[in-house]
Amino acid sequence: MRLPRLFACTVLTSLLSIVPAAAQAPAQTPDTGLIGVGGDIGVLFPDEAFENTFTLDGYGEWYLTPRISLRAMLGYASPGFENRTEDTFRQTKLMFNGVYNWETRGGLNFGGGTEYFTGAMSSVKIEGRWDIVSEPTGFPDATGFSVTVGYKRYF
Repeated sequence: MRLPRLFACTVLTSLLSIVPAAAQAPAQTPDTGLIGVGGDIGVLFPDEAFENTFTLDGYGEWYLTPRISLRAMLGYASPGFENRTEDTFRQTKLMFNGVYNWETRGGLNFGGGTEYFTGAMSSVKIEGRWDIVSEPTGFPDATGFSVTVGYKRYF
């Protein structure tokens, strides 16, 4: 429980140092046809039956227009059951999203985020995402909220 809190504080502190530099950079907009690939690391805050844990995501985006992209994302997390240290509930998620981005405002992906361009072809991003997962009979609810920070490279 202590490690995810420490990680979240470290990420937020790191982001504070990125924001002033990103605010001074000229606005960037991906071109039509560009492909962006990247990865995220963050914290998953699952429903009450599980403990908080790290989450890893890898994704690719294809820009239909400078503001609209299609995203495929593969995510992994393995939260432990509350008060049962040796048991975990591994989650592997394959998600497909449509993403609309604004130049200076957040976006919507059943959540939202911000992307800061660090150069013409790369960016750093932070996202909050609520994943609602169907709950088959006899299995625990895997629904939860994730906060991630990541890097994206455009090609």
